[in-house]
Amino acid sequence: MAEDWNAIAAEVDAALRSVADVGQLSGFPATLRKGGAGAPSNPWDPPAGAPTYHTVYVVLDEQELKDINGTLIGQTARKVLVSGAAGVAPSDDDQVVLGQDLTYVDEATDSALAWEEIMSVLHLAPAGVAVLYELTLG
Repeated sequence: MAEDWNAIAAEVDAALRSVADVGQLSGFPATLRKGGAGAPSNPWDPPAGAPTYHTVYVVLDEQELKDINGTLIGQTARKVLVSGAAGVAPSDDDQVVLGQDLTYVDEATDSALAWEEIMSVLHLAPAGVAVLYELTLG
């Protein structure tokens, strides 16, 4: 019997939303900012056009990094799990602000928020269905 990956993605989304409450220790809503859709005039400039904002529900995981011998090196990797059923696919060109949903985020408040860079995105997409994204923050 074939797996219903859309149903599994919906279950993952429901699970992340259930722990993504501001009262929880490591789960909360967040806002993903995608750059404008227009091509920049110079390659080093940000994309032209207004950014778009998307509420996602995340779980934060902090991992102590070790060297090849297993010794802690004093750095922490911050990773965020995002549902694949969130309706938006994150990329390493996007930014995220944790603990804020769209109620508090718009173009007027954009510059006052602590946006975090997304260093890498790993996605779990069996049979082409996005189930979960793991974002490494920088």
